[in-house]
Amino acid sequence: MTAAPQDAVQARATPASSRYQYLTDTNRGSPGGELLRRYWHPIALADAVPPGGAPVPVRIMGEDIVLFRDEQGRVGAIDRKCAHRCTDLALGRVEDGGLRCPYHGWLFDADGKVLDQPAEMSATAKTRIKARSYPIHEAAGAFWIYIGPGEAPLFPNYPALQGSQAYRYTCRWFGDCNWLQASEGNIDPVHTSYLHQIELTDPVMKARWGVFANAARPQVGVEDTRFGVRLYTTRDMGNQGVSLRVTNFVMPNACAVGGYEGDLGPGGATMLWDVPIDNDSHWRWEFIFHRSGKLDKAGLDAQYRSEKAGGDRMKRSAADNYGQDRASMARGSYLGLGPCFSVHDVVITQSQGRVHDQGDEHLSSSDIAIVKARRMLDDAVRIVAAGGDPPGVVRRAQDNDFRDLVVITDMLAQGASKEDYIARLATDDGLFALEPV
Repeated sequence: MTAAPQDAVQARATPASSRYQYLTDTNRGSPGGELLRRYWHPIALADAVPPGGAPVPVRIMGEDIVLFRDEQGRVGAIDRKCAHRCTDLALGRVEDGGLRCPYHGWLFDADGKVLDQPAEMSATAKTRIKARSYPIHEAAGAFWIYIGPGEAPLFPNYPALQGSQAYRYTCRWFGDCNWLQASEGNIDPVHTSYLHQIELTDPVMKARWGVFANAARPQVGVEDTRFGVRLYTTRDMGNQGVSLRVTNFVMPNACAVGGYEGDLGPGGATMLWDVPIDNDSHWRWEFIFHRSGKLDKAGLDAQYRSEKAGGDRMKRSAADNYGQDRASMARGSYLGLGPCFSVHDVVITQSQGRVHDQGDEHLSSSDIAIVKARRMLDDAVRIVAAGGDPPGVVRRAQDNDFRDLVVITDMLAQGASKEDYIARLATDDGLFALEPV
């Protein structure tokens, strides 16, 4: 049994304990589940719900929902079970302005309203019954959903989600493990010097990833932000100066880091969301962005397709140790699973087990960001329980400006202040300004 937050107050001084284990439970009514339900989450690729397409079943945080697009192009998200006799609406017919149940013909619109009950005699029955529906927002090549209570917050204007798909590559990967361990892997800046070391014979690859092969014991610092936690990772490069990498934990299950777009210089970011399907699995969503519109999407797509099977799942399997190539490990590939960082991340977090037992871990100084994020999530659970909005939830338009979500990898002179450098970038209108494409 996982501990409720109030049961673990006295364990604050021992972050390596399992006092945060309760966050792995995202079912409705659980403390972690109620927290995550206060935010928008990506739920389906935009092209998964085409005009004239079939209903799309989706599962998020243990709840089953069906998406459909009516004849007017409006996309709805309602409970997958029909409100009449719980028939699977993924088998339904899209017609007459809504989704019609194949069992008795009940017709639901995108808001869950019953439009038609062809076999019913009562003229008022359809006004008394409504399917549960959910707000949907289309952005960045995906449909996003809000499944929490009350009015949905504003959709956050994160830089990586701005502009057309000309500036971005959007995809997802199936993760066969709990969302939290995957999310924590994203905000672990030290693992890049190990897990992601690859053979760097190609100049483009060297430009992207070469810094991570140096100074494998970086200095890691963190600070709270209005959206989560900012991470400073510095590596002393001697006479060259100090390598600075700035990444971010974005409440409650996202991050903003430097990724595949890194060789294009400042103005890019990769945002990742680890969205629970249930407590044993999740979707890893990737939004890879650069303001120049020069992202090598064809090359990235080719790499990803070579590693994927159907349903956005990896071809690699635990049955044969994920096809690990031990010979390549002697040539510079640290993990021996090829050059795809997403594969590295999915494999390594799955290797921790379906639901990682925090009671077995021994956190160290390099895990400062993970400790900080767990404490922030823990505090946010208490805010929600008290009826408040947790960090990162936006209600006012004037607060929906995220230029301060700085993502950068750069060289600083010895002795330069990284905090001052980032403070200047956080007010720079040009860092993420879209260039014509």
